[in-house]
Amino acid sequence: MLTYDPFSVFETSVTPAGLYARKKWLGLEDTPAWRADFRATAANLLQGQRSDGSWNQSVVDTIQHLFGLHLTVREPAEEIHRALDWLMDQTWEIVRKRGRFGGSPCAADLRGLPFSPGRFERLVSGATLFLAAIFGCEARPEVLTLYRKLSREGIERKGRWCGWSCSNNVLRAFVVHPVYRQDEATLMAVKTLSRVQRPSGEWPGGVPFFQTVNALAHLTMEEADTQVEAAFQRLRKTQNVDGTWGRSQPEWNTFLVVHAFKNKGIL
Repeated sequence: MLTYDPFSVFETSVTPAGLYARKKWLGLEDTPAWRADFRATAANLLQGQRSDGSWNQSVVDTIQHLFGLHLTVREPAEEIHRALDWLMDQTWEIVRKRGRFGGSPCAADLRGLPFSPGRFERLVSGATLFLAAIFGCEARPEVLTLYRKLSREGIERKGRWCGWSCSNNVLRAFVVHPVYRQDEATLMAVKTLSRVQRPSGEWPGGVPFFQTVNALAHLTMEEADTQVEAAFQRLRKTQNVDGTWGRSQPEWNTFLVVHAFKNKGIL
């Protein structure tokens, strides 16, 4: 299916994504090297957590650590629940202020995350709901309340919550929720992306390509599958000779691509 091996970039990686790949895709979980790298990375991710559950009392830092823990520790330990509680409180404070809460992080601040620069309120809302869902807190009342709010807004705006990049952050949360992945807002967002996808498999500038392919590959909708297949055709043509994709974050881009392929039973 692919010209070059997409797994080689992960063979000795100690990033959360690399450790996930070494465990899940390369079957190296029982090797001494993987176990040592896992312990070091997990300890580093947990280091510096404050008593309130945050890291540096920073929303973005806390999102970074929680996502790294999702790829490594996986299980929702007490430290993770404290961090989620703190993050949810901060998220509702940001939502109440309706965007009047500082500036938005740049792309460098979001390295290794499935999120992209955009309106701060949408970024934090999407990331918080995503993390709550993947850590098994998808049915908490405050989580469902925010999902309902964003669903209404997505339907009112016909499948877009804000700009392309910004909307990616909300869609990311919807595709991992067992109920909202089939919500009307999700379907409208998928149809909106379908209308603007090019024959080459790309979407317009502003749509984060690798994140969007990965998000759509979580769904079992015909319109999502059609877009994913077109994107896969492009990916087969644009793979780097070292097996990776892209230039700025080749390992992370490759993780998103391989994860999408795996979700669709490829590789």
